[in-house]
Order: sequence, then structure tokens, then C-alpha cells
Amino acid sequence: MKFEPTFTPLSMRRSRGLARAYPPFKALGLMLELLAAMLILSVLFPRLQRAGRLDQTQRWARRVLAILQVDVQCSGSAPSLAAGLVVANHVSWLDILVIQSLAPGIFVAKDEVRRWPLFGRVAQGCATIFVRRSSSRSARAMVDSSVAAFQQGYSVVAFPEGTSTDGSDLGVFHANIFEAAIRSETPVQPLTLRYLDARTGLPSQAALFIGETTLLASLKAVMATSSLTTQVHIGARIDPCGHSRKSLANCLHQSIRGQLLAPQPAPVA
Repeated sequence: MKFEPTFTPLSMRRSRGLARAYPPFKALGLMLELLAAMLILSVLFPRLQRAGRLDQTQRWARRVLAILQVDVQCSGSAPSLAAGLVVANHVSWLDILVIQSLAPGIFVAKDEVRRWPLFGRVAQGCATIFVRRSSSRSARAMVDSSVAAFQQGYSVVAFPEGTSTDGSDLGVFHANIFEAAIRSETPVQPLTLRYLDARTGLPSQAALFIGETTLLASLKAVMATSSLTTQVHIGARIDPCGHSRKSLANCLHQSIRGQLLAPQPAPVA
């Protein structure tokens, strides 16, 4: 895929069709893509090797973002498709689609996600690594599964905050996932995500998936806007050599938080 090093949209540009601007048409398009995902997972995935599966995942994520009229803009280093750990701040369920559209991989997700209507089935079909927050046994299994994914040539994507926030600051990182990077001696790729209103250049509330917000309510908010832009800063990869999992977590936290809190250019009037 072609990568633009400055803030320019990738191939998942907003649809310009008038009909796409209406939430009912977006809902219909999203439903059709979820059904398409079921077919891809049941018919194509069993016949494809790793590269083919990742390509199908990336194409699907880009189509869904186009239906939802979400532009993705990148800065920083080119995203690496090599096996490794990718960590990012967590704002929305859209984070998964955005990252899959750039550098597809296997996600680590809380166990509740597998019970989401349709989305949960898609997540299971994409080999998502589910983890129960309160279970140390589940955390160890998550590390083992991540190491196995690295060995098979996959990237593993995680949100070390363990929950989504409003994106104004970065929460404390849980260090368990960084044990997988240390054990496998694989580098860690930091990503910083922001959601902006394209009309004003200011932070957008539409994408937020926090507190008591339900998935349905969040979906409605996203479908009600046609000016949502995601800015993704791709930081320098960090070698885990010489780190403990806590020191590696702190290093990645500083990298992402520094970018998240960096002054942004003033919106164009």
C-alpha cells in the first residue's frame, strides 16, 4: 500500500455521494459489510495464508471507514507490516478499524467484545486474543498467544490503558502485554490517535466510546456525522532489549503521551 508521510487521506476517503450522508444509508452499508465479513471469514479465510487474510482485513476496514465517512490521516514513520507489538491510546471502537486499515494484525481485546452483536463474531473470526481483566491466568494466556502470533508472522495490536478515554490525556498502561515483546525480542510500535471535526479542526465528540455509552449509541453518533477525521501519528519503534515490562510500558507511555499532548496547529478559519 502507498503511505503518505504527511497529513493526507489514505485510500479510505469519505464517500462524496449524497446518499452516503444520511445515517440510514450508512447503517445499511454497515450491515452489508458485516454480512460480507461473515462470508469472508467462513469462505475465504480458510483458503488464504497470512498475507491474504491480512489483505482482506485491511480492504474490509477501509470499506467500512468509507461508509462511515471517516478520513484517516497519518504522520510520522511508515507503518511496518513486519511482526511486532503495536500499542496505541484507546478512544473508540473505531480505533480497531483505523489501525486495521493501516497495518492489519491480531488485536488484544477485553472478553466482553466477543459478546457484541455481529462485531463479536467478526472479532472471533479474526483471531482476536481475548483477555479477562481480573484473571491473572487469562493475562498469562494472552502473553503466550501474542508470542505465538509473532512467531507466525503477525503483528499484535493492544491498548495498554485497558479502557477507552476521551483522548485528552493518556491513562496508566498495564504492563502485561509488554512481556510478550520482551520474551520474543520484538520491537514495539507506538501509535497516537486523535479524532477531529474536519470542519473546525477541533476534537470531535462523535467517536467517543466511554463511560456508560453503549455500542449502539456510539454507532448512531458516528453515523450522524460526515466530518470525522482520525489523525494517526506513527512513532519510532522501540527495542525491548534491556527493558523490564514496566520500564518498556513507561517508555511507550511517554512516547504516546508526549505526542498526544503536543501543541497542534491552529484550525484554519
